Amino acid sequence: MSRATSTVVDVTAFLLLVGAAVAVVVNGAAVEPVTTENPAAERTELLATSTASIEYTLAVPGRPPNGTTNATATHTRTAHGTLAQLLAEAAMSHVSFEGNRLSRAGAGFERQVATTIRNRLHERGRRTAVWAHWEPYRGSPLDGTMRVGERPPPSADVDAATTTVASPASVRNDQLQRVAKTSGYRGVAGVVAGAVVDGLFPPQQAQLALDGDYPDERLMERRYRRMRALTRAGELSVESTSASDLNAELSAALTERFATDMQRRFDSPEAAADAVRTGNVSITVRTWEP
Repeated sequence: MSRATSTVVDVTAFLLLVGAAVAVVVNGAAVEPVTTENPAAERTELLATSTASIEYTLAVPGRPPNGTTNATATHTRTAHGTLAQLLAEAAMSHVSFEGNRLSRAGAGFERQVATTIRNRLHERGRRTAVWAHWEPYRGSPLDGTMRVGERPPPSADVDAATTTVASPASVRNDQLQRVAKTSGYRGVAGVVAGAVVDGLFPPQQAQLALDGDYPDERLMERRYRRMRALTRAGELSVESTSASDLNAELSAALTERFATDMQRRFDSPEAAADAVRTGNVSITVRTWEP
């Protein structure tokens, strides 16, 4: 099985992130490139340009099948990317629905990323906190978050900067606005749900995993079942249904959940469309003197 496929299974499909955006937002203002003396902007630039390799161990539920040789070795993986990419991937590893995690397979990855970020950003005389966050739309019940470092105290003089990492779950704004006018909240919800499910379960890679060996097939089957339970999608025949059909069923269930939430949260379908954020993982850095 290819490295890309096992990476998707290990943590999340969002490990195939494209890369950090050039723009960095400093205390609310976009700066290209960073020229400010703001220490948070400097730390953010480091996240976007510095790379690292992370070795971690999968958390695979249950015992390996009888006859599995050297099962522990099959749980060991390595991920490489910019620090910003790795942070975004860790946020997506921690993706949750209404506070309930989709998978804990990448918990070891998240810990290793946090350790690496703390070590790289350590600076005498200053404290640093990093928050990576992804949400399909503002206030969505489904989101992914990764925090490194403590929250700044209320009395601290805090500098802040933000960068983004592109995700493969983006949707076009003109498409969203069109379906908002023609199909209302449910139309917007359907577009977002489809992008999210195909991002979390890329059909080709998911099918390879389902047809693959331990631990890939176990992790992907468990991932589908967990998403089914969280979205109340009903029974899914994971063993006998194609990944594309499984995704269609999950998308239909998530559409209903999103549509209900959007109608409660936004004044109009157009406002819901404007709130969509599927395409980016936001990374905010805060620094202050202790």
